[in-house]
Amino acid sequence: MRIAYMTAYLGTEFMEKYGKGKRFALSGPFKSLGIARSMMAAGHKVTIYSPGVTTCNVRVPAFTEYEEYPEGKLAIKYCDILSKRRCDPINQVRIASFIKKEHKREHFDVLVYYNITLGAALLVKSLKDCINVLEYEDNIFNRALIGNKNNFVWFKTKLYNRIIKNTQGIMAVCNGLMLPEVSNRVLTPGIVNEEVSTNVSTRVNKLEAGKPITIILTGGIHYSKGGDLLVGAMKYIQTPCVVKAYGNCNLDERLKALIAEVPAIHKFEFNGYMEHAELIRTLDRDADILINTTRSMGVGAQAAGFPFKMMEYASTGRPIVSSEIGKLDAEYNRHITYYDGEDPKSIASTIEDVIAHYDEKVQLALELQKRVLSEYTIEGTGKKLDAFFKAMK
Repeated sequence: MRIAYMTAYLGTEFMEKYGKGKRFALSGPFKSLGIARSMMAAGHKVTIYSPGVTTCNVRVPAFTEYEEYPEGKLAIKYCDILSKRRCDPINQVRIASFIKKEHKREHFDVLVYYNITLGAALLVKSLKDCINVLEYEDNIFNRALIGNKNNFVWFKTKLYNRIIKNTQGIMAVCNGLMLPEVSNRVLTPGIVNEEVSTNVSTRVNKLEAGKPITIILTGGIHYSKGGDLLVGAMKYIQTPCVVKAYGNCNLDERLKALIAEVPAIHKFEFNGYMEHAELIRTLDRDADILINTTRSMGVGAQAAGFPFKMMEYASTGRPIVSSEIGKLDAEYNRHITYYDGEDPKSIASTIEDVIAHYDEKVQLALELQKRVLSEYTIEGTGKKLDAFFKAMK
């Protein structure tokens, strides 16, 4: 089938032309690329249609670039983009109009749209004889703002209702987003590519006496990521630790105040963004414990989403401490050590439990690594998507 995939992917040429010196959160593009390649692995012709980003502070004229992968050549088409703050609605309208014009020439069989967006709402009733598929990564009703808030709920509700009513298939990142209103469903929680699989080892990690425990958090310390919860937890941990954070690590006054209360036995490193392959190598080389403190966003553990980093964490064979948003299925969950709620004392207790039973936790982590590196690869996901698309023909 011919698939139009609308997602904010940033290709190599785009990054070289417009991304110099810029820092981007890359989990979205990595997931999008994984889905695109998996659909190609299932035998489909895929074209990505991207509205780009709003952080380059330039006007990007429409262009097409191509990337070569083992599954074939991937085309990425960009509309005219205003890469400036608050211009996303404009770009959403433009990419929707672009895809409508392309459909008249290309005659797509399937339209896949990433999340509930204005662009998707404009397209779901517009492409004749086209199957609509929602890739649902982030619940539109997540309360990801300080104070447990979610802005523009009335507008988001209108978008949601319009899109879901006209959606025939859903690729859900977690079980809570496998919406019963949509008849065809497949679980796609995360995809590990060669950058991950070739940069992790299967060694049995050991704690060294007298050496601080290295805890690593990726994805930054934004409120939604729960960086403040991890900092708060360190006040209650008795074992000396080095906490390393990667991603957006801008410290606000609230975080600085929390850090000032942390005992001197602990050390923090805020490292900012790192090239992806190097980040995976760093996790493999340095991490004793990997942590996911992402908040549950006020919509429940199984409805908020599933952080992309959880699958990358699982590929390393290191013990993982996670909030409830990192839960997937019973078999996956039994290999992770979870804490409930947002209490720093509970997080601290969970970390101390992993330290106290470290060798046992490592064995569980290595078991999970085997599953992830077989089931959640491009090939493994491609097999799931092959059955999914065949069911909708």
